[in-house]
Amino acid sequence: MAPSIEQAGHSKEAKDVAEKSNEDVELATSSSHGEGAITVISAQVDHAGYHRKLGKRQIMMMTFGAGIGTGLWIGTGTALKYAGPGGIAVAYTIVSIIVFLQYMSIGELTAYKPVHGGFIRQAHEYVDPACAFAEGINFWFEWVMIIPAEITAAISVLKFWPQTEAVQTAGYITIFLTVIVFVNVFPVKFYGTVEYCMSFVKIGAIFVMIFFLFIMASGGIPATHGPLVFHYWKTNGAFKNGMKGIAKAFIQAGFSFGGAEHIAIIAGEARDPRRTIKKTIMPIFWRMFSFFILNIWLVGMCTPDDDERLINGTGTLGSPFVIAIERANAMWLAHIINGFIFLTVISCGITSVYIASRSLSALSDIKLIHPFFGNKDSRGRPYVSLSITCVLGGGLCYLNCNDTAAVVYSWFSALVAISALCQWAVIYLTHIQFRRGLKAQGIDYKTLPFVAPFAPYAQYLGLVIVFFIFGCEFYLSVWPFGERPSAAGFFSSYLAVPLFIFDYFAYKIYYKTKIVKPSEMDFSEAKAFDEEDRIRAATEVEIKETKPRAWFRHAKNAVFG
Repeated sequence: MAPSIEQAGHSKEAKDVAEKSNEDVELATSSSHGEGAITVISAQVDHAGYHRKLGKRQIMMMTFGAGIGTGLWIGTGTALKYAGPGGIAVAYTIVSIIVFLQYMSIGELTAYKPVHGGFIRQAHEYVDPACAFAEGINFWFEWVMIIPAEITAAISVLKFWPQTEAVQTAGYITIFLTVIVFVNVFPVKFYGTVEYCMSFVKIGAIFVMIFFLFIMASGGIPATHGPLVFHYWKTNGAFKNGMKGIAKAFIQAGFSFGGAEHIAIIAGEARDPRRTIKKTIMPIFWRMFSFFILNIWLVGMCTPDDDERLINGTGTLGSPFVIAIERANAMWLAHIINGFIFLTVISCGITSVYIASRSLSALSDIKLIHPFFGNKDSRGRPYVSLSITCVLGGGLCYLNCNDTAAVVYSWFSALVAISALCQWAVIYLTHIQFRRGLKAQGIDYKTLPFVAPFAPYAQYLGLVIVFFIFGCEFYLSVWPFGERPSAAGFFSSYLAVPLFIFDYFAYKIYYKTKIVKPSEMDFSEAKAFDEEDRIRAATEVEIKETKPRAWFRHAKNAVFG
């Protein structure tokens, strides 16, 4: 029986309402202290001028792919060299714990209010504007430092092929920077598509290495003359250089995991941000954890920490993954993996510019720095902060022309690792304050879109571990490996800590800011998202599949979301 005209009209009206709720929803909300102002929530355009064009799978792949970069492929070589297979396993496992706790904090904070600025804005609203300023500058500084670190790694990767020596270092730097800037000058949807595709390459390389190293450790490669398993743990010693070696591995672990928190920044340009953050935060962490830790254990089994290429190499020539392949006499695979590593490094450089420009713009949007830095064009691109980031980050890349790649990479990786630790500590503190605010205003944390397990006690544990690592790195900065203690050596690796402290107190003293009281925290904008969720739930038509998913679709979703 055909539907009546009246029924068809109602159906069309419901469809229009559903579509409207997914585009631009204007909501009147009330604050925790009474009547609030009109808050405009838009699924397409954020009120700071950003365009919400990134989908769930793009964000999942971008965030996941951002963790598979130079720190894993190359930095693990430095960690293995100084700490041994047991030391690197301990260091990466400990850092993965605090990254997990940080992910949970970001999940709860960002899913509750997924707006531009991420944890920078959250620190501004829940802790102290001075803390937000220091955190924002630190985060921008961290990602600007990653740009030359990635370019340095890319140049070193190319040295795996002798014929690439014909081109001058400055030429390679210019070419790589051109590619990185080219991707970032396009609207965010183009950037998301590029990173989505590049992440498939990264994940493919990870799977290939896990499969190959597992076979090699099990004795399936003739060149190894039997199973390796813990052979190098016994012959060379599991913990090289003791606690000092583990402290050195902490730096590379921090650099490897650094940047995982940038999903909070991306949330400002995400479609249906609450649902996206809620559905991606846990899968992203567990995939990163399993891939990272499994690779660390396997590479420690297959690559001895005293291999000459590991000790004297730079870039891919010192990568424990490539060394393991070469020891197995599989040179054809070494060339393929080297190509994967090169694409991975360039991808991380692209992400570095994106995140750095958004973090600098966020500082301006929150009115912590001059509004000039937050200017955006009609397509939502923060062209001022993007230009400043490219000029500064790109300029630092040319340090490679005067120093060796190993020295330059060591500088920037240490700076990034310490900056990441500062970032994680502030995120823990912000989450603790956030929970205090909910309690003071009678909001049940169990009603949040995403609830972090064991909070806020887990965040206190995270702070303890972070400050323990700070202590280890301070010791290592004062008494480094194979060098005499010097002020230059100390600040080249530990600069992020005094910089963060200076930024905090300088801003606080000049602007006379105060710590935000729990009873004065403003949750009104989050309540607008609550109302938007309610409207969507009332108007959306859920389409359920009538046929069970094929096994390959389950497998695909388990990996790619």
